[in-house]
Amino acid sequence: MAITNYTELQAAISSWHHRDVAQIPDFIELAEVRINNLLESRLSEVDTTLTATIASRYIALPSRFKSVYGLWLTTYLPRDEIQYRLPEVLNVDENSSGQPDYYTIDGSNIAFNRKADIAYTFTLRYRQKYSIATTTTNDILTNYPDVYLFSSLVEACLFARDDPTIFEQRFQSAVENAQISESKNKRHATIISEASLIGSGRQNILNGDS
Repeated sequence: MAITNYTELQAAISSWHHRDVAQIPDFIELAEVRINNLLESRLSEVDTTLTATIASRYIALPSRFKSVYGLWLTTYLPRDEIQYRLPEVLNVDENSSGQPDYYTIDGSNIAFNRKADIAYTFTLRYRQKYSIATTTTNDILTNYPDVYLFSSLVEACLFARDDPTIFEQRFQSAVENAQISESKNKRHATIISEASLIGSGRQNILNGDS
């Protein structure tokens, strides 16, 4: 059975679990939470153009935003990288306006250190969450369909009060294989291993550094 899109994934889950239940989209959504937390692929990094609102320090983050890689001012050439600061150390000047020097992520917004005096333009590079119910397919499903299938089957077993051990083992193996493949495509990729769930945090799978 081919698994190339959201509809085919639902059919495969029903076939493997021998149940066609209304909760299958829920199983996929819950599985996708794990996938978003555990696996970063090169194609989850995207660029988008943002425009500042005059007299405001804030720009809304794009939908499905997961984490930021960089922000560049593109109003003038060459583009200039805006430096990131932690929210608690961003030195905000509410009484002035002008070109921003620093930014942080504040809830669902990018927050700058000062208000914009003109409609500055920016390029934001960020990691986008997977939402296969919205996009119908993505690079993880295309390249590693077993990641989606077995993680969803784990959720299906938990719902049915079945033993999910076999599917959990298959999921772990699928994630490991995906990690190896992605590390070959992106030399310094950082992928969160399942070990992070027991306290080891983010790991560089290439050298074992935490």
